[in-house]
Amino acid sequence: MSENLRVLGKYSAAMESGDSDAVYEFFSEDFHSHVTERVSPERVGTDLRGDEQQWWQQARSAFPDMTFTVDLLVESGDLVVSNWTVKGTHSGTPFYDVPASGEPVTINGTAILRIRDGQIVEHWGGPHCQKAHGLIL
Repeated sequence: MSENLRVLGKYSAAMESGDSDAVYEFFSEDFHSHVTERVSPERVGTDLRGDEQQWWQQARSAFPDMTFTVDLLVESGDLVVSNWTVKGTHSGTPFYDVPASGEPVTINGTAILRIRDGQIVEHWGGPHCQKAHGLIL
């Protein structure tokens, strides 16, 4: 297994365990998400690591029985493509302002990550859909 896959595996394990502070260990201080330019252009050039941490904290709070799986990994040079799935029951707090209903939720996404010197430095991708309560968020 390559060093980049080991780094991503350690980060994924930290997120699965609820250690959202690991974002600051695994994402470089100069981390750049190419998604930001599309969804929050006013945030370009700011430290986005807290947003990643907040997403995980909100998901874990909303879906207390949450599971996180990596369904596919592809590596090419310093790039790793990860297709992932979060599943749980929305029995906790609201998730993106959607109140808990007790219904199952599945969130699937793809992340393309550039890993350099043991840290994630760039990101493309994100959740494809967040299906909850029959709504696509």
